[in-house]
Amino acid sequence: MSVLCDGGANGSRGSIMNETVIHIILISLVLVVFLFATAERVNGRDVRQQVLEKQFALLIDSAEEGMSFSVAKVNINGLIDSVEVRDGRIFVKVDGFISSRGYPYFSRYDVEVVEEEDKFVVKVG
Repeated sequence: MSVLCDGGANGSRGSIMNETVIHIILISLVLVVFLFATAERVNGRDVRQQVLEKQFALLIDSAEEGMSFSVAKVNINGLIDSVEVRDGRIFVKVDGFISSRGYPYFSRYDVEVVEEEDKFVVKVG
């Protein structure tokens, strides 16, 4: 008895290969969309604002009496509109994005912010 082969086995192998390629393409597209969304989030104003507030707070924490430091209004993190100190927290407004929570700092000295023409000066003392 002879059996005729109609190529069914090869057809299913090709079908599995096509499905695998389609799955790989779809997974790649999802990963690319995820990476772009993550990159956009990392470069967002709110993240830049939080980073600046934390950096200011760390500088204030480590400062001794009589020290001061300054930051340019236009820098790598964007345009800094204002820097305020209230209730043991530092608030930074970046590119029009208003800080709602601020970042806490700990200093036994008085801290004040002076706005100059092209920079903000934080004085500890």
